[in-house]
Amino acid sequence: MEISEFLNEKVNATTLEYSLKLNDLKKFADDGRKSGIGVADIGIGKIYLLFKKGEPEGAVEIEKNGIILGDKAIYLLKGSEMFSFHPVEHDLIESYILLCRIFDRSHLTSNMSMAMPTIERRNEGTGSFTVKIVKGQVPQSGIHVSIRKQGRVIGSDVTTPEGKAYFKVLFGEYDCVVMDRDRKIRIFPVTVRSGGREETIEIG
Repeated sequence: MEISEFLNEKVNATTLEYSLKLNDLKKFADDGRKSGIGVADIGIGKIYLLFKKGEPEGAVEIEKNGIILGDKAIYLLKGSEMFSFHPVEHDLIESYILLCRIFDRSHLTSNMSMAMPTIERRNEGTGSFTVKIVKGQVPQSGIHVSIRKQGRVIGSDVTTPEGKAYFKVLFGEYDCVVMDRDRKIRIFPVTVRSGGREETIEIG
């Protein structure tokens, strides 16, 4: 059975248990050493977290353009998504975890450990920051861009027809995470020291 069929079958066949944010979902699964599937609607599709004996071991994102497995599936999670939990026998779920295993849990852990930060616009040292995504000097629209600091997603946006994504952040150093249409993720370090900065990133 394909992994997408397995996920749909198990989610539809089991009773929903709770509606939880990421940090609460992890605590819920860990407290009871539960095995099962956490699923959340993310607008463009659904994200599935596969738990085995209380630990998030696998991840799958399914949307109209395809399926993303493992680490890439969790990379752009904001931490505010609401998950339902569906129990599955741990021996059964283990075979599917092999197809979508999470190797780097640092992003997932950092998101679960705290609520999403709020950028205080009244703070001094806050600047507007624009990212322009180009390929062969041609602006790229519809590209997912997020700004991260120490594992936390500070903000996310989708590029305009001019290839631009807009953020307002505190001055400092960040990782700019770009996911292109082929689901390839690139990370670029950026430093924001003043307002009105525009950074052009070539993804060709």
